[in-house]
Amino acid sequence: MPLISEINKIPLDVILRGLEAQYSVEKNEYWASYLTYFYYEKFKELLNDENYEKARNFLEKAKNVMYDYRYHFYYGLLFSKVGDYDNAEVELKRSISLNPTFYLGYYELGNVLYLKKEYDESVEMYMKAFEINKDFALPLLKVGDAYFENGQYKDAEIAYQAALKVEKLSQIFLRLGVLYNTTQRFEKAEKVFKDGLSIEYKPEIAYNLAYTLSKLGKHLQALQVLKELSKNFPSFEVYNELGLQQKLLGLYEEASESLKLAGEEYRENYLKSLLFIDGYKDFILNELEKFDPEYVAFLRKARQEKDLIESKLEKIHFPFKELEYAFDFTNDEGEVILGELERYRNFPFNQRIALVISSGYIAGADPILIEKNLAKSSFLLFDIDEAVVFYKVIQIIYFGRVFGGMPFSEIIEKVLEQLSNINIPLFKKMINMLEYTKTSLDDFWENFEKTENLPNFILQLMELLSYEPEINDIKEETFIGKLAKLFIEL
Repeated sequence: MPLISEINKIPLDVILRGLEAQYSVEKNEYWASYLTYFYYEKFKELLNDENYEKARNFLEKAKNVMYDYRYHFYYGLLFSKVGDYDNAEVELKRSISLNPTFYLGYYELGNVLYLKKEYDESVEMYMKAFEINKDFALPLLKVGDAYFENGQYKDAEIAYQAALKVEKLSQIFLRLGVLYNTTQRFEKAEKVFKDGLSIEYKPEIAYNLAYTLSKLGKHLQALQVLKELSKNFPSFEVYNELGLQQKLLGLYEEASESLKLAGEEYRENYLKSLLFIDGYKDFILNELEKFDPEYVAFLRKARQEKDLIESKLEKIHFPFKELEYAFDFTNDEGEVILGELERYRNFPFNQRIALVISSGYIAGADPILIEKNLAKSSFLLFDIDEAVVFYKVIQIIYFGRVFGGMPFSEIIEKVLEQLSNINIPLFKKMINMLEYTKTSLDDFWENFEKTENLPNFILQLMELLSYEPEINDIKEETFIGKLAKLFIEL
């Protein structure tokens, strides 16, 4: 009694002792039904605790008191839990043969067949469960899972949508959103995940939403989702994704703090973030080399050839007068000072692009400083989400030319790979543009129209570079022509 009054609940073991005592003196159907019910409740508790032998004992106790379809049903669950799917299937079939209207029996049989990868048969059982109880949404959810596993994405979508009409469960929103992500329909995924979160906040939905938003180029929204997730449901995976998003947005100190919390599994990302704070410390490079030797070799080579590369850069004709301003908004090391750059925020579109390019050029042959300058200046001078894709594209072109003499065709491949991770809408537009590129560079210049839209400017620049132009192919009276000429000379 003290225990009961303290927890305001009768413990299951107390109930069982009482019912066993009552049944021992009054063996009738009334007490037998109660005792059997609570034996099965104790079985479920033990099954969840993975105490399988004790769970089996309570099944036998229940059978000795009252034998019916439930005995085989719960035995099927026990076999399934320990991975014996063949015996689980046998027991569940016995259960529904004793009670053909037992919808949970069909549902669990469907689950076992699903685990055996017998998807057609599992769908049949799920549908039988749903036909018996049309208020039960889980069978339709599992039908969707079966179709999804089998690569039948359209059928899976129909099943998930049907399940949502029965009951708006968070796991259905999650599955449908993941389906849309898998099939590259990120706009639909965003809506589904947000709808799911409006009903119930689930960390799995928030985590997948952040991924979707990042793919759509909505990096600020993704950052906010991950920040909230890290506060409410911290995990190594969440801290890693948060840190990578912060690094992408130029928040290097915050990224380093998040990635440190991500643990040993993501140490490579943490070490890379340290480069943007502590620079080329030997202990960072030596440890990072274990994870990414190619990247470390690139950084070391750039350092070794720094004087040679910078002497070549000085000989290039830099076409933008905005380089003069760069000496005012960078420090002695060549790093952008945001407070000094602030005064140029209202410059015309082309001049702001020239300022970004100048910030990269003044960084010399330091890959880390070039990336930091491109990121910081882009974020200050342009819309943040558009600035992400702009500075990453310029970085790829710049690195490819300065440090590798890479042909533009190879650079374009790297740009497409990057866009597929950070801005799917622009990636699709670029693929479409490249597939229908005009047959000659003359056509490009003939159809060229000046733009002050950053994504369109990126598309125009990549189209121009896709022709592998040479100096005499360039119309230097255009801003984009001057930029392309600079990249050719680099």
